Amino acid sequence: MKLRELHSRRLLMYAVTGACAAAAAGALVVAGDVFGVPLPFPVVTMAILAAIGCFVFPGLAERSYNRWRTKIDDNIPNMLADIAANVRSGFNITRSLELAADTDYGPLTEQLKIDKIQLSWGRTFTQVMRDQEKRVDSQLAKRTFASLAQASVSGATTQDVLDAIQRHTTELHQIDKETKNALRPYIATIYIAVGIFLAISVVLIDTFFTQIFASQAKVGQGASIFAGLGGLNIKALKQAFLQMGLMESVFGGLGAGKLGEASFAAGFKHVIILAVLNIVVFTIFVS
Repeated sequence: MKLRELHSRRLLMYAVTGACAAAAAGALVVAGDVFGVPLPFPVVTMAILAAIGCFVFPGLAERSYNRWRTKIDDNIPNMLADIAANVRSGFNITRSLELAADTDYGPLTEQLKIDKIQLSWGRTFTQVMRDQEKRVDSQLAKRTFASLAQASVSGATTQDVLDAIQRHTTELHQIDKETKNALRPYIATIYIAVGIFLAISVVLIDTFFTQIFASQAKVGQGASIFAGLGGLNIKALKQAFLQMGLMESVFGGLGAGKLGEASFAAGFKHVIILAVLNIVVFTIFVS
């Protein structure tokens, strides 16, 4: 099974992943707090990292599916133009689709070949188009194949209907691309926000809080105006900032996925990238 094909079983995939994340986090808590197993980070931080790490696989599956779906959407206007041209040449819509299946439209060609095989079995054009709507989870594809099914049974001239569908679909695809391009700066804003948080964290921990704790050690905690920090140390503060950064990465990454690809699931890749960035910065730049 191809990685992208897991999208059709995404509810099961996320259920299993969620269970694995909970199990991994729980195992780390037990290992660190109960058995005292040495961990590279405190237990809470390790639990968060384990939960995020469990979503690497579904993130890759979503990325693979989204890339496949985008390639299909990009080729739909070309397919419609060719089908309309074939109908204009005198072929009916069924034969026009079969001819289109022999043209290279990227991953869309594979779908058209499936349609061609089903048509050879004697299934009606409308039935084949209805099945096609279920195989590609894309609004543009669903609208296109539903329109083709309607065009095959409409009383109007098929050529005129296809020309209208082709124009409408091309406009929708162009609008969708323009919308994604318009939202792209907001995705960059999320990365910038995380970067600013990391920069402030490094400055606060390496300069401000380090000096505060050094002053408390010299003059005595009771004499310090920051005596309220009693019970904390620089290591605990570092982990607190790291945990806040990881949580910001989770919510910011999911938001970036929703903005960029209209899907929270598509944000897993952003979550992973931002989480790795947090670990790298805190490991290298925070003393």
